[in-house]
Amino acid sequence: MNWKQTIRVGGLITLMTLSLAGCNSETSYSPQEIIDQALQETQELESYYGEYTLDIDESGVANVKEWMKGGKRRIEMTVDGDHVIAVNDGKQITSFSKKENKATIISFKNGELDEIMGQSAKDSAQVLLNLVKDSHDITIAGEESIAGRDTYHIKAKAQKKNTLLGDIEIWIDKKTWLTLKTITTNAGNVTTQEYSKLDVNKKMEDKLFTFDVPKDATVERIDPQNQTTTATIEEVKEQLGNFLMIPEVNGLSISTIVDMKVKERPEFSFEFEKDDQPAFSVSVLKEASNEEFGNLGNEQEIQVRGKKGTCMDLGELFVISWSEDGYQYNIISENPEFTKEEILAYAEEMTNVQ
Repeated sequence: MNWKQTIRVGGLITLMTLSLAGCNSETSYSPQEIIDQALQETQELESYYGEYTLDIDESGVANVKEWMKGGKRRIEMTVDGDHVIAVNDGKQITSFSKKENKATIISFKNGELDEIMGQSAKDSAQVLLNLVKDSHDITIAGEESIAGRDTYHIKAKAQKKNTLLGDIEIWIDKKTWLTLKTITTNAGNVTTQEYSKLDVNKKMEDKLFTFDVPKDATVERIDPQNQTTTATIEEVKEQLGNFLMIPEVNGLSISTIVDMKVKERPEFSFEFEKDDQPAFSVSVLKEASNEEFGNLGNEQEIQVRGKKGTCMDLGELFVISWSEDGYQYNIISENPEFTKEEILAYAEEMTNVQ
């Protein structure tokens, strides 16, 4: 898929819940050193209730109330004259806008929502640290009180300008390792999220994580399974024309071709496997001459098939991207046993689809 458009920067920043036991003020740490210290004394949170404000520069301030219990969540937000309620009951996510009198319901199969939302604090920290490890200087700026709780103040300063992930400041609760305050600066825009109240391990009724949609409300139901469909090679050729693809040789085979259902520019993802195990996927779409992306920060420039490309690390996985003869290609690793060198070698073998 067009991965750069799907990366949720705000989500990644919020997920920067690092733990930093025993750090001195203004001490510099490598990302791995921070990970090694992470979660050494973390308390397992059964539940919490919080109140925070979200200030997105000139877009106004949102006042938010949040409840969490056992992976279920309820959020109530007041912003721009609207009151929005969002509830995750473990099986579906329901959001309701009082101003629009409209509800959106996204349903998931068994286990899918846990897989999407169940990333641990340490896993989340590793994802973000890998995004900024080569592009930001990470320091411990001190210890401060936020919402009446002791926190570590962490700074991640971008080494270059005009990166998608700009300067980041976060304040981490020492006991729970929740992020109690975040300040991000990107292209001159400042976003601040700050808790004013946090009650941990608070007793909550299960009914809090249900929501009855008003009978007169407009309801939109979204099935994630219907957002993409499978396609045949003939259907791809009809929409994209003469593109390149990795050949099916030496045990490598295409298990599925997925139509990403992108109206503006058709995009297809070829899912490869080897020895009946997922290997990587190759997405292809026509290149847009006016398409520009900010540098994600830790992208490394590489050569792919003699063309200028990039490689972005995502922990044990990575994404290789380049443009060639009017097409944009993204190879997304799905199996840590495949090295970059191996996948680049596969890319060198790409041929025109007949």
